[in-house]
Amino acid sequence: MRIGLNIVGRHNERMNTDQRSNIEAMVSANVEALFSAWSYFHLLQGMHKGSKDQPAVVQRFDRFFDQVWRAVFDGLFSKAGTLIDRTRGAQSLPNLLTLARKYGDAELRTIVKQVQASLQAREGPVAKIESWRHKVVAHRTKEGRETTFYVDNKMNLEEVASGLSQLEKLLNVVSFEVLRVINDTETGSEDLVQQGIDLFSCVAENPSPRTPSA
Repeated sequence: MRIGLNIVGRHNERMNTDQRSNIEAMVSANVEALFSAWSYFHLLQGMHKGSKDQPAVVQRFDRFFDQVWRAVFDGLFSKAGTLIDRTRGAQSLPNLLTLARKYGDAELRTIVKQVQASLQAREGPVAKIESWRHKVVAHRTKEGRETTFYVDNKMNLEEVASGLSQLEKLLNVVSFEVLRVINDTETGSEDLVQQGIDLFSCVAENPSPRTPSA
């Protein structure tokens, strides 16, 4: 969801139409990626809560649960990782900052510098998300297969949510300063959590045809 305030951004008066369009397109691409990341997160959250409520379902379908969890996990970190991708030409937050710094005035460049410093912090949930994406999900590296990597980069769902929230805040700093738009990428997929819980309940109430009823 995008909340527009219908005000010309403070730092885009000197931008021409093409420059503003480039910024807007880059923001939109990041919003789409972050919305997808939150959708995957809410799928995992629904699976987690549903499995806690109905552990017998996980026992019955343990291999299926494991494979789905892994697939959604990879999807989450793949989408979140695109926001941190520094590859030239990628529609990512670092490249959005590059555009804003290139097109903006002195004040906007100062703001961009602050956002960049937060994005490049070597510790915290965003740094861990980047490590998972680059060393495990996108590339099967030797380091990513070592036990120490899993110990150093262990994340629970709360930490993942914190990282996604931080990415949204950083994105919105630039989006608001230039476009006067605040983007809500989290709440649009929250219903997936309850759907996941309900799915486990439905399976628990309907035994498999191959499983004798009690």
